[in-house]
Amino acid sequence: MTTPVQDAGAAVRKLGVSPDTYGPTLNTHTDPAATELVGTALADLLTSHAVEQVVVWQGPDDAVLAHVVARRLGAAVTRASELEGVVGFYPPVAAGTRVALLGAAWEPARLRTLLNLAATARAEVAVVAAVVATPALADVPGAPTAALLPGDPR
Repeated sequence: MTTPVQDAGAAVRKLGVSPDTYGPTLNTHTDPAATELVGTALADLLTSHAVEQVVVWQGPDDAVLAHVVARRLGAAVTRASELEGVVGFYPPVAAGTRVALLGAAWEPARLRTLLNLAATARAEVAVVAAVVATPALADVPGAPTAALLPGDPR
């Protein structure tokens, strides 16, 4: 019998991770059932953090995953995007809102940018979460972290 994390690991391998503008992303468009399994497992990791908004970088695959996670947590979804050097949240994040920063696998620069944007908005970073742990996740100051898988899912 497999565990939920083993099932999620198999689902991540089935979906695959690809590069995107904002960093690695799951190919959520390839298998809705696998995406649902991964999102549910991530949400289960985050339930104790009282998340009000799930924040992801703008991109269709990350948005799909964020919506699965947010639906399970009863939270809203906010996308971060960069246009002509200006980074912002849409919809905005109100001061004091408990946010989960969510990514498939964090790259240091993209994670720092979101942490800085959350600080500027005076949001409370309740947790920084990833599907796959990376060194960038291990270096997060002042906020708890969570990863579904410990490393390369291949």
